[in-house]
Amino acid sequence: MSKLLRFVVVLFCSFLAFGTIEAQEKTPAGLYNDGLALLKQKDYKGGLVLMEEALSIAGEDDEKVISLAKKNGAIAAYNAANAERKKKAFDAAIELYNKGISLNPDNSSNYEGIARAHEGKGNKVEAIKAYLGAAARAIAEEKPTKASKREKKAQTMVGKLFVAKTYAEAVTAGEAFNSVKNDNAEVHYYLSRSYAESGNAEKAVEHAALAIDLSGEKPEDKYYFAHATQLEELGQKSEAIAVYKKIKGEKYKKQANYKISELGG
Repeated sequence: MSKLLRFVVVLFCSFLAFGTIEAQEKTPAGLYNDGLALLKQKDYKGGLVLMEEALSIAGEDDEKVISLAKKNGAIAAYNAANAERKKKAFDAAIELYNKGISLNPDNSSNYEGIARAHEGKGNKVEAIKAYLGAAARAIAEEKPTKASKREKKAQTMVGKLFVAKTYAEAVTAGEAFNSVKNDNAEVHYYLSRSYAESGNAEKAVEHAALAIDLSGEKPEDKYYFAHATQLEELGQKSEAIAVYKKIKGEKYKKQANYKISELGG
């Protein structure tokens, strides 16, 4: 072999050796930066994989990388999950939202994502609980507006079941709501009306009373009317008359006066 040929072979082998070493030297920071680049390109699944890989090899000296990889990994998971949810791949979406939560439990967006996915699947009870969980996380994030919107979403889901006259479902959904958050007057009103329509006057009275108590100084007339009609149903005439007399607005006043007269008040 000539000297020139030997030099070329040695040089080629050197490049091969260097390439092998380069491929093996993955660093947490390098993986994080590569993942961040993919996120900027909206390749959320690819970016998430690299964020997780960075975390898997990070050590005690990589505190900053770990913190950033978790936060951006949670964002990547959220966006990747949203894409799955829009394709109606709800189970895949929930898995990704949960992955985001495991990376950064303080980010409430993934909790709301789970609620939306359950809603998409038609799992109303699970959706309501998840929306309320997301609302609680938003409070922890000091984002009261987000919290209010999420609670309102859960409340509206119960209300829609009542309006649709699916009273058994409304009861199940309302009780699920109360198992997480028991201070929503409107949900208690929906429960009262749904129990009344289902023939359970005792439960109807209980929830109407709670709706009134939770309303503060000016309960809505519809709460009073729901309470009074079910007291009447239970044969508690004097109590019903007393509640009917609290009704002041024009919408229910005429009916209330008629009821008072009919009951001998």
